[in-house]
Amino acid sequence: MVPGQLRTTVRRLGARAPNIVPIRLSPLPHGTRTFLRPSPPTALSQRVLVQSRALRTSRPLLSWRPQSSSHLAHNHTRPSSSHYSQNCAHILQSRFPTKTTIFILFLGALYYFDIIGIDDEESTWIVRMFQSLGEPEAIPLHVHRNREDVEHHFQHHIPDIATTLQDPGFLQMVNDSFEKMAGGWQMDVEDAKTIGMPITHGCRFRSNTPCEDYFALGSSPGPGDKLWNFWAVFDGHAGNQTAQYLHWNLINQISRSLLAIHPASSSETIENTIKQTFLRVDNEIMSRGKYAGNWLPTANASAITALIPAFSGSCALLAAFDVANSKLRVACTGDSRAVLGRWDPVAEKYTCHPLSVDQTGFNQLEVDRIKAEHPGEDNIIDPKTGRLLGIAVTRAFGDHRWKWDNDLVKQMQIKFWGTAPRPGNATPPYMTAEPVVTEIDVVRTYAKDKKGKSDFMIMASDGLWDRISSEHAVECVQHWLEAKDRGKGKVSEDPKRVSPSYPGSPQVDPGVTYNVETSEPISWKATPEYFSIEDDNAAICLARNALGGNRKSLFIGILSIPDPRNRYAVDDTTVMVVFFDKVEKEGEEQMIRLKGGPTWWWPFGRPHI
Repeated sequence: MVPGQLRTTVRRLGARAPNIVPIRLSPLPHGTRTFLRPSPPTALSQRVLVQSRALRTSRPLLSWRPQSSSHLAHNHTRPSSSHYSQNCAHILQSRFPTKTTIFILFLGALYYFDIIGIDDEESTWIVRMFQSLGEPEAIPLHVHRNREDVEHHFQHHIPDIATTLQDPGFLQMVNDSFEKMAGGWQMDVEDAKTIGMPITHGCRFRSNTPCEDYFALGSSPGPGDKLWNFWAVFDGHAGNQTAQYLHWNLINQISRSLLAIHPASSSETIENTIKQTFLRVDNEIMSRGKYAGNWLPTANASAITALIPAFSGSCALLAAFDVANSKLRVACTGDSRAVLGRWDPVAEKYTCHPLSVDQTGFNQLEVDRIKAEHPGEDNIIDPKTGRLLGIAVTRAFGDHRWKWDNDLVKQMQIKFWGTAPRPGNATPPYMTAEPVVTEIDVVRTYAKDKKGKSDFMIMASDGLWDRISSEHAVECVQHWLEAKDRGKGKVSEDPKRVSPSYPGSPQVDPGVTYNVETSEPISWKATPEYFSIEDDNAAICLARNALGGNRKSLFIGILSIPDPRNRYAVDDTTVMVVFFDKVEKEGEEQMIRLKGGPTWWWPFGRPHI
C-alpha cells in the first residue's frame, strides 16, 4: 500500500476490517472443463487475507477448480445455484453477512447467464471484464433482486472511512505495514558476502503513478578487473522512461568504461572516465531520438519508442566504490544527494560530510556556469524558484526541450505527440548530463570490532531531502544505529523503543505550517524532536521520518491522499543507506565472476556465481 491506496484499503476492509477468507486461483490442466468453485477456508488463509488487504496484495476473486473427467461423467449436470449458495455461505466468513448474500447473488447471475461452465482455452466475458479493471477486488457486476437489496447495499456495505481512520487498531496496522508500503528491502550479512559488497538498506516510496524513481546496485569489475561496488539513484521527471533506461544501462556502461583504462590510472583519469561515460549515454539517448524523429514516418511506433527517453528526463546519482583501496567516488547529475556519516571520537557522534551538491538555480556555481555559456540571457534562471527555463534542475539526462532548438522540438510535437517548445529557448543546449564527481577515502572496520566505527553513506532522491537536512539525516541514522545496538541487532527489540501513539481527536501536528492568506502550502521538516525510530530497515526509518515521524496525524494524512493528488504532498522518494563495515576477514574479499549473464542488480534477481 502506498499513498492513495489507504483510502481504498479502508473501503475494502469495512469499518472493522471483516475477516473474509481468500479464494485462491488454481492452474488448469489442458483440456479440462471447469466450474467456478470456491476454495475451502483455512486458518492461515484467514490470517493472510487480513494482512494482504492491508498491504494491497493482489488476489483473484474467483477460483478455477478443475474437475476430473470421471467426476464430470458422474456429475454430467451443472451444479445448482443452491449448491453454490451453500458453498459460498460456508466460504465467506464475515461480520457483514450481506457480503455473503451479494456474492451468492453474483454467482447466481453467472449461472443465470450460462457462463459458469467454461473451456480453459476460451475465457468468458465475465473474466475479461474483471481483468479489464486491473483490481481483483473490484466488482463491476451488481445484481439486486429488488428495492430491498439496493437499500441494503447502501446501509451495510459502504464503510465510514472517517470512523475507521480514528480506530487506533487500524492505524497501528497501517503504521506497522509502512515498510511494505514504501517498498523496503535490505541485505543481511550473508547477502553482502555473496555479492561482495557492503550491507545496504533501501526503499522506493511511490507518489507518482507510475513511479518516476528507479535505483540500481551491485558488484562489477573496475580497472584491472578488480571488484568495485556500485549504487545509483535515478529521479525521473516528465515521465519515468529516462530513469528506467538509466536503471538498466548506466552502471553497466560505467563498468565497461573503467575496464578499458589502466589498473594504475590516476584519480583524474577515473573521474574523467565517469564524466565521459555519463555524457556518452546521454548523447546516445538524444541522438537515437533525433535520428528516429527525422527519418522514420510520422506516428511510427519505433520512432516513438526511441523518442520517449529523450522527451522525459532524469537526474542520476552514482556511487562507485573501489573495494581494494576503500575509495569512494560519487557522480551527481541533478538534485539527488549523497552524504557520508563519519564517527567523530572527540564529539562522540557522527558528523556529516557532503558527497554531492544539488545542481539547481540555487547553486551559485551552476548559475555562473550557465550565464557564462549563455551571455545576455539574464532571465533564464528564476532567482525565486531556482528554475532554469521552468525546470528545477540545471543538469539532467534527456529533456529534449532544453537541448534541441525550438524548430526540432515543434516538429517532434506535431509528428510524435511530444511536448511544446519552452519559451525563451534561444541558444540551446541549456542542460548537460556531465556530472560533478567527488572522491573520499572511506573508514572501514570489521563489523564485530567495537574499537572503531565505520562510515555509512545515505543516497536519496530529492523526495527525502525536501523534508530533512543532510545533517539531520545523518543524526537520524545515528539514532537508528544506537537503537539497533540496544536491541542486540534489531531496532524492533530496542527496550527504549517508544510505541506509536495516535491523537484521540483531529489536530494539526506541531511543526506543520501553512498560510491560506499568502497561499503558503502545507510544509514540515524532519527534525530530531519528531524522530520516530521503530524500523529494522534504516532507509525505511529515514522515509518514515520524512513523512512526519512521530507526528502520526501528518503521517496517516499523507498516506490517505489518493492518486494523483498525493504527488502534490510528497515526491517519489528513493533511499539507500550503505554501511561500510567489513563483512569478510582481511584477504577474503573475492571478485564475483558471473557465468553466462549480465551483472546481478539486487533485489531484482538472483546471482549466477
